[in-house]
Amino acid sequence: MKILIVDDHKMFCDGLRLILQQLEGEIAVVEADCGSAALSMAALDPDIDLVMLDINLPDGDGVEVLRSFSERHPTLPVVMLTASENRSLMRRCFEAGASGYIPKASSASIMLNAVRLVASGGNYLPLSLVLPTPQEVSSPGSTEDGSKLSKLTKRQAQVLELLKHGNSNKQIADHLGLSEATVKVHISAILKALHLRSRVDAALLAQRVGLGSN
Repeated sequence: MKILIVDDHKMFCDGLRLILQQLEGEIAVVEADCGSAALSMAALDPDIDLVMLDINLPDGDGVEVLRSFSERHPTLPVVMLTASENRSLMRRCFEAGASGYIPKASSASIMLNAVRLVASGGNYLPLSLVLPTPQEVSSPGSTEDGSKLSKLTKRQAQVLELLKHGNSNKQIADHLGLSEATVKVHISAILKALHLRSRVDAALLAQRVGLGSN
């Protein structure tokens, strides 16, 4: 697997490179110190399998670079690296096409598991940003969120439970014995029933109300 790290902090890149070498199989790591260089490298090297992209880059907003990756290389998974543990920023990244969001303060094991999940076709959301805060647990909104889930069919609830854990459509299909096309139909129905915009919003809602945790 070839991984492109996009970050202008050499010390962080060196540390991340050492962590990534712990992944199974042959791992090749290449680096770019800005968004324009990263996009050029991806255009010239079709063997890049995954991009790890810093939010703050010397030549612009990392989210805008992410959008460019999504437009030019829609099948290339991009994991955002950030010092910010901000839910609205995480949503913005996923809406722009991210496959993962890793706070830079995460442990090596968390980073490795996140990369494994994204490389297998899933989405990684940090628990610190998806678990409900004490205020959310005690708020009326949590009860309202729970009542929304009652609108779902049993199969839709099963799909949402797997979505909550970052599973890809293929992984959900394999687990439930469905086709990927059927999974897509269920996800569209879930988003419509819950009045949500994206699968990430659905996963966050499921985490917030503790779907499947009982």
